[in-house]
Amino acid sequence: VLHDDTVCLEIRSKNITLYYRGGKLLKIEEKSLGNYKPSFDKKYCKHKKFVSNHGKTIENAKTVFDFVAVFPLIKSEMDIWFSEHSKLEREIQQHIERENNHTRNATDTDYYIADIEYDTRENSRFDMLALKWPSTSTAHKNRAGLSLSFIEVKYADGALTNSSGLEDHIVDMYSYLKSHDFSTVCKEAEGMFNQKIALGLINVPKNTVKIGIDSNKRPEFILLLVNHKSASDKLNRELNNIIQSDIYKNLCKIADVKIAISCLMGYGLYENSMISLEKYLEKEGADKNDNHHP
Repeated sequence: VLHDDTVCLEIRSKNITLYYRGGKLLKIEEKSLGNYKPSFDKKYCKHKKFVSNHGKTIENAKTVFDFVAVFPLIKSEMDIWFSEHSKLEREIQQHIERENNHTRNATDTDYYIADIEYDTRENSRFDMLALKWPSTSTAHKNRAGLSLSFIEVKYADGALTNSSGLEDHIVDMYSYLKSHDFSTVCKEAEGMFNQKIALGLINVPKNTVKIGIDSNKRPEFILLLVNHKSASDKLNRELNNIIQSDIYKNLCKIADVKIAISCLMGYGLYENSMISLEKYLEKEGADKNDNHHP
C-alpha cells in the first residue's frame, strides 16, 4: 500500500480491507493469533481466471509475497468488471482519500479521511469519515483539537433523488446522531486515524492526534456532489425541500450541515469551500440573476 497509491487500506474492528478503484481487492481477517484469512470477491472474475492463492491462509512472509504477486491479475479482473459495471462514486471516494491523506499536497488541505464506506454495524453506512484539521501552521500544531465530519458522496444528478437520495441521507444522519453516543464514533475514528499515521499512510508527522468532544466541536455532515449539471434545477429543488423539513431543522441543532463547492478543479477538501445549504441556494440565486443581467 505504501508503494502503490492505487490501493488504500481501511481498518475495521476485526479485519482490514484493501480497496482498488473503490472495490475490495482483498479482505484480511484474523482467525487466530498469527493466522490470517484473506478473501477476494470472485464476482470480479469475469473470465473465471483461477486466483491460485484464494483460500490460503497467511501464516508467514512467503504467503504474503504469494498474494502480492497475484495483485496485478486481480486488478486486471477488476478493471474488466468495472468497465461494464461502473462504480464511479466509490472510485471517487478513493481519489478523495488519496488526495487528502498522502499526496504531497495533503498537508495543505483541511480534512483527512479516517475511513471510507464506514459501517456502523447497525444498518447505517457513511461514504467517508473525515477528521477536520485546518492546514494553517497554528492549527497544525494543535493535535488535540480535531473535529469529525461525515461525508456523503453523490455522483451526477441521478443520485440526488429517490432511494438513497439526499433526503434519505439527511434522515439517516439525524437518526444516527440522535440515537448514538457521539463520543464512541469519535474514539473509533481517532483510533483508525492514529493507526494509519503509525503505518505511514497519512502525510503527517508520526504523533497521535485527538478529536475534541465539546460544544465547539459539533460534527459536520457534508454533501459532496460530483458532476452536478449546473443548468438543472433538480439539486435546488431537493435542497429547498430538505431545508423546509423538520428533520433537517432538528439535525442542524446537533450538527453543521454543509455542501462542498469546488476549489477550482481537484479533490482537495478545504474549510472555506464548505458552505451551508442555505448559503449555497442564496449563491445559486445570485449567480442566475447575474447571468440574466450581463
